[in-house]
Amino acid sequence: MSKLFDNIHIGQMTVKNRIMMSAMDLGFTSDGTINDRIINFYRERAQGGVGIIVVGGCYPEMNGKVWKSIIGLDKDELIPGLKKLTDAIHGYDVRVAAQILHGGRSASSFFTKMQPVSPSPLTHRSIKQEPHALTIPEIKMVIDNYVGATMRAKKAGFDAVELHGGMGYLINQFLSNATNKRDDAYGGSLENRTRFAREIICTIKETVGQDYPIIFRMSGDDFVEEGLRIHESLEIAKILEQAGADAFNVSPGWHESRTPIMLMAIPRMAYAFLSEKIKSQVKVPVIASVRINDLKLAEEILGHEQSDMVSIGRPLIVDPELPNKYKSGCLDDIRTCIACNQGCFDSLLNFKPVSCTYNAMAGREGEYKITRTSKPKKVVVVGGGPGGMEAARVLALRGHHVTLYERNNQMGGQLRYAFIPPGREEIQNIITYLERQIVKLKVQVKTGKEADSRTLKEEQPDAVIIATGGNPIMLNLPGIQAENVCIASDVLDGKVPVGKDVVIIGGGTVGCEVALHVAKQGAMRPDVACFLLKHKVLDARDVIEYTARGNRHVTILEMKRKIGGGFGISTRWIILNEIKDAGVREITEVKVKEIVSKPGKNGPGNTGVVYEKDGQEHFIAADTVIIAVGYSSNNDLQRQIDGKFPETYFIGDCVKVRTALEAIHEGFEAALKI
Repeated sequence: MSKLFDNIHIGQMTVKNRIMMSAMDLGFTSDGTINDRIINFYRERAQGGVGIIVVGGCYPEMNGKVWKSIIGLDKDELIPGLKKLTDAIHGYDVRVAAQILHGGRSASSFFTKMQPVSPSPLTHRSIKQEPHALTIPEIKMVIDNYVGATMRAKKAGFDAVELHGGMGYLINQFLSNATNKRDDAYGGSLENRTRFAREIICTIKETVGQDYPIIFRMSGDDFVEEGLRIHESLEIAKILEQAGADAFNVSPGWHESRTPIMLMAIPRMAYAFLSEKIKSQVKVPVIASVRINDLKLAEEILGHEQSDMVSIGRPLIVDPELPNKYKSGCLDDIRTCIACNQGCFDSLLNFKPVSCTYNAMAGREGEYKITRTSKPKKVVVVGGGPGGMEAARVLALRGHHVTLYERNNQMGGQLRYAFIPPGREEIQNIITYLERQIVKLKVQVKTGKEADSRTLKEEQPDAVIIATGGNPIMLNLPGIQAENVCIASDVLDGKVPVGKDVVIIGGGTVGCEVALHVAKQGAMRPDVACFLLKHKVLDARDVIEYTARGNRHVTILEMKRKIGGGFGISTRWIILNEIKDAGVREITEVKVKEIVSKPGKNGPGNTGVVYEKDGQEHFIAADTVIIAVGYSSNNDLQRQIDGKFPETYFIGDCVKVRTALEAIHEGFEAALKI
């Protein structure tokens, strides 16, 4: 029997189920105060059935503010706003904790107007500001500010606090040898390095109350040189349990580590072993987190005794009703997080508020409502990509009579190709969800039929939404019509054979993805590699090489200075690492001149590509040349019908080539207007 919806005790606090919503910066405030946008966002998640929501991080002093939109817990005047938030969450029998996060050396003076602080004056790789090494009197003051923040949290109605002691923030900086080089009572031995955390916990318990729950968020492994490994984290957990920690929320790595911790390429549940190890050493509840995007996986983790609770964040951005839907068995109605980071983490890094690729209402709960129309209309949607499908879904929810035309035999548009390369499989969840919904809502779908102006005239719709997407760009090059030249989508579809020497013209998102797809074909399966590693046929280095690449020679030719320019900030670096591991060669700042068959002296020559770099011409042999230079808007129908119907809307790539997020959001908004 599943434990997922059993209640659980954290100290003296009872939580109605085992699902925690993890703390996340939302980008909804700039001065640390709570506003209606934050309240509306969390109210929706509380209503969706989660057991406890962790709000934050919240800075205990201005010098610990790590980003412009972090919530404040450093002043009493913030309490009334925080109380409105906790009251809204409590209205749904949901517990709420405040995560107290001091960034230490991760807090830039760009936001705080102060020099960062840390146990030792070691500069953060990204912040590039030398921190001030805290003196012992200053450490005592920081501890007092943690206590003050906790007192405010309690007065504001928070049921508990979560101390962020992981991911390279201040408490973690004291715990880890990577950042703590002190030789006093707060450095050196594990006992000394845990002193800061112990004193925070003990002082909170003494001041705020022994019964007030403290959750400690820790990194099971820092994933950085000289950082904490799991064996030290086990000892830290035991020490902090004795100090009074009521639960441990275990996550992997630091944001500055070179090991991915929140991308779709990470296998689901990859880091559950860390919580399992901690759970084996402590008696208080242990919470597993990161890459648990499906509550079926959460059930597995609990069932296998790898943790007592699960912490999920992004899955509740995309679907605030996830717990209720799962509990009631409405599995087809669940939007599954794809860990793309496009609307959430990447938005924050670009100083924008959190949104979601395929939940257009995320962060705009007080602004958007899907309401039934009093005047149902006949609406035709042309294009079954993500934007068109979302438009059809929302139109049907509102009570309109919807017909959707898709010229291909499959729905999904260009997004169908995005989930084919290895490590990108999660993207398929978008298409799966939207297809299921439009079928359930009885949208009339006509695939394999291209709608033209005559079709639309025959339909006589009250409104039309055009979402015809884009077409692959074909270069005007000599030799482009050669038999061995193809477009990326044909390769991803498996329509054309690919030779051993492959040249890809274009190093944007499509070029990189098709390069990975081709380069990894024929790579050793992980289960085979594990078998050979176990029996010492291969060593670890061999396993990495054999599973990362097949036997093709793949080269990307790119006109810009770097490849991968279309990927999000948090994703690009891992894609580039995978391309390197796969043995893909990249040649940048080139101009492709022609595709030729170069004659040989003693027989047939090589087919290949002539390109110019640094003023000189070069030839590269290629059995297959793949064109992946992007898409252009397919606006033919737009020109034919503009102004001929009572209401006409144009969305997505047919207007301007851009992201799936933009297409889906435009489809949602157009459907609300009709």
